[in-house]
Amino acid sequence: MKNEDKGMVNRLKDQLRIQKQVNRIHENPRLLKEIAFYPEHDKRRETNEYKAVHKKLTQELDLPCLICGITNSTLKDKQKNLYGAKQMETHHHIIEWALANAVSVEKFNASILPHLRQRHPDKSEYKQEFTDEDIRNWVDHSEDNLWVLCDVHHRAKYLGIHEITDPIWGPQDLLRDDFEEYARKEIAKVESKKVSKKKKG
Repeated sequence: MKNEDKGMVNRLKDQLRIQKQVNRIHENPRLLKEIAFYPEHDKRRETNEYKAVHKKLTQELDLPCLICGITNSTLKDKQKNLYGAKQMETHHHIIEWALANAVSVEKFNASILPHLRQRHPDKSEYKQEFTDEDIRNWVDHSEDNLWVLCDVHHRAKYLGIHEITDPIWGPQDLLRDDFEEYARKEIAKVESKKVSKKKKG
């Protein structure tokens, strides 16, 4: 093949390589059927103790979202705020607030407390066994039960810890930039289709 266009061959090879990579990425849309059982509890309100620890974590310490790294001080920086987060929030990590009244003191003291003692040997509150009241206070007011997340990675559809399963949510902070960009674009496509359907309907 004397007249072979080497540039064309290289472009085709490059396109084939890219196509193979795209074919390895696949979506797995699924419907999660979940029943959340919560015990009777008061209406959620932010106590002064919760407000104080929330302010300490999100403003004074200016801790980053565990997933995207955005902080309260960098929310307005569009170069860093790739997901368009609007605020920093705190997520009840080990025990959800609405489940505090369902937690067994015996099981907490046998399972969670030893880990807390090991991680925080200098914290006096972990030296003695917890009571029901200690657990409720710890759930809502302890830095050890609160994770800092942006509103997107806390509550947004497709990305928030309250919206997707842990195997998908957990490694989001470890994804390659190109894969993360791919996922953001795919989510944007899905959302734009929904907006188009609403306008037509």
